[in-house]
Amino acid sequence: MSVKACDRSTSNMEFLKNARDIEINIIKCTINKSKKYRFFYNKLIDMAIELLNHVKKGNSIYVENQNDVMLRSQEFKLAIAESQAMLSQIEIMYFLFKDAGISIKLVENIADMINTEIMLLKGLLKADRVKYKNLIKEN
Repeated sequence: MSVKACDRSTSNMEFLKNARDIEINIIKCTINKSKKYRFFYNKLIDMAIELLNHVKKGNSIYVENQNDVMLRSQEFKLAIAESQAMLSQIEIMYFLFKDAGISIKLVENIADMINTEIMLLKGLLKADRVKYKNLIKEN
């Protein structure tokens, strides 16, 4: 049975799909670009790969104790940090290359996806704090 679009909610795993889509879109936008921009695009691709890796690592940790909670949290925080760094690099690339290398529409699209990822990861960290509060010792 299908659910009406207005009744749908965000999946708990949306952060994984979104991180993958960010990487795919960045790779797609770099295809057929001038070789003089390749170094910068490769750095951006590397950052997108790291983002997806941190998200996958954090999600793959089976939580049994406080250390597991901390490892999971650390991976998601690193993913947020990687996302913030990507936003900065995309902005710099746009100002350096303008439409010759990357268009404002593409920058806005990828920036929206990255901002969504940050929001999803922050929500996940908040949910984890509630979910694992019995494993987290207060200092």
